[in-house]
Amino acid sequence: MTDSQPQAQRPSRFRKQLLLPAEHGSWSWLLVPFLVGTAVAELINLPILLVLVGGLAFFLLRQPATVLLRVRQGKGRRSDGPLAQRLLWILSGVMLVCAIGLVWYGRFVMVWLLLPFAVLMVAYMQVAQQPQSSRSLPMELIGGAALALMAPAAMLAAIGTSYPTVWLVWGLMAAQNVLGVFYVRQRIADTHERPFNRQPVLWSHVVGLLIVGGTAVAGLIPWLAIVPFAGFLLRALWAFQQPRPVSNIKAFGFLEVGIELLSGAFIAAGYLL
Repeated sequence: MTDSQPQAQRPSRFRKQLLLPAEHGSWSWLLVPFLVGTAVAELINLPILLVLVGGLAFFLLRQPATVLLRVRQGKGRRSDGPLAQRLLWILSGVMLVCAIGLVWYGRFVMVWLLLPFAVLMVAYMQVAQQPQSSRSLPMELIGGAALALMAPAAMLAAIGTSYPTVWLVWGLMAAQNVLGVFYVRQRIADTHERPFNRQPVLWSHVVGLLIVGGTAVAGLIPWLAIVPFAGFLLRALWAFQQPRPVSNIKAFGFLEVGIELLSGAFIAAGYLL
């Protein structure tokens, strides 16, 4: 018997790769919308905290699910399968408890979140079935829009009723996340000297600013919400001119988190002032 067989049968030890997503910057795509939604709602209560805990559990669910899928496809460590499955059960249990808590508090209005979530998940699964779909641009764009649902979730949980601002804030946060995906992927491609079509990045920022500006002119969102999107466009123009490699990936990630927080602060301030 070879040494590889007993090693393959050993129980896997916990590693952060089994739980934490590889895209560290994606934390801000979840938490910044939650913070903005909570700020705009101007209220913190137990249902909002249940949304935060349940949202974090859902966010963390993807990594063990991916590990388990790779194991079943014969592409990952077989010994990781049982631990990944236990993590799935634990996180699913946390989500269930949070959902029961929200029902207990009468937050039935949150069922409306299932409609955009279902549409995004169907699109995500369609893209995931394509060859070499792992970390593809469409998957990240869909994921960014889905994580932005934390904003309306927090607002609906706060008072238990829906109103137009809930969905407009989601639109702003989804646009911020999507533009962030475009920009980060371009900078990473520049760093690794990979070919990258820069036109969609620039035009997505132009369209984003036009839509946000037009919505502000119509009086549906505060004027202050335009400021971060104008900044995003200036940043995209700077990156469009020539390759802009990243010298320190970790520092770049922290910078992006800071920019997301600053942008969210402008949006929240526009509603509060």
